Amino acid sequence: MLNEMGTRLKEARIAKGYSLEDLQDVTKIQKRYLAGIEEGNYSMMPGQFYVRAFIKQYADAVGLNADELLEQHKSEMPETTKEQVSKPMAAPARSRRQSMSKSSSGRINEKMPMIIVALFIVLIIFVMWFFYNMLAENDPTDEATENDDGLQYEAPSENSPPPTEEEEPAEDEAAEEQPEEEEPAEPETEISVTGTEGQTTTYQWTGPAERELVIDVSGPSWVGATDENGENLMTATTMQAGQSETLDVSEASQIRLRLGAAPNVELSLNGEPIEYQQDLTTQNIVIDFTDAE
Repeated sequence: MLNEMGTRLKEARIAKGYSLEDLQDVTKIQKRYLAGIEEGNYSMMPGQFYVRAFIKQYADAVGLNADELLEQHKSEMPETTKEQVSKPMAAPARSRRQSMSKSSSGRINEKMPMIIVALFIVLIIFVMWFFYNMLAENDPTDEATENDDGLQYEAPSENSPPPTEEEEPAEDEAAEEQPEEEEPAEPETEISVTGTEGQTTTYQWTGPAERELVIDVSGPSWVGATDENGENLMTATTMQAGQSETLDVSEASQIRLRLGAAPNVELSLNGEPIEYQQDLTTQNIVIDFTDAE
């Protein structure tokens, strides 16, 4: 027998176009617990603490005010019990933290002399290096040895011919020799319906290898997307009016979309709109991709 709160939640779920399986995907709560909430059967819950938490998640997913709902129907809620935790249980944890703090500070104190000695050695090395560079810069023998290589410098004579310069090809000639590359033409795109079965419509897309799917939502809708291997391209979630999601599906050979409240969802692929072939609230859209040559 349904209680009043469970009835309100179920009616809100049906108004959203969600099945219990859809709501399970949105809230991550097992289907049997969701059914128990609708029936007012809280004894099957994993614990009394989870009853309020599950009801709040259910209400948020279907667009109801969870706090207001719980306050109006608090008489229907089971009484929760508070487990008492004895204070002596916390004492060992504090003592362990204190002993760890003491042991770590003791290790630091033991290593402090070694750290000071290491810093002192580094300081000595730095001072020696600094003075060595100062002496090297002021050494008068450097200038004498720079030109002392056993060679005599000969000034160029007046009659010696000027050095020849290698001729370089003109930049304009090199530019003319390079052929201009033509930009490849953008392949044409085509999308068509290949079949329908139940809530599922299958489309065939032929077009560029680089593909982007844009999902625009004009009202509360539940949307999820997977590839041909069942991997999530978009985790199933409830999108609100005005939200948009862009998916890069260039690497996928197939994409499967699950839509709740489908009339609120607009789909476009590389700017091409995808028209729904079925007037259903909950739909599955499957798109197979073929790269155009």
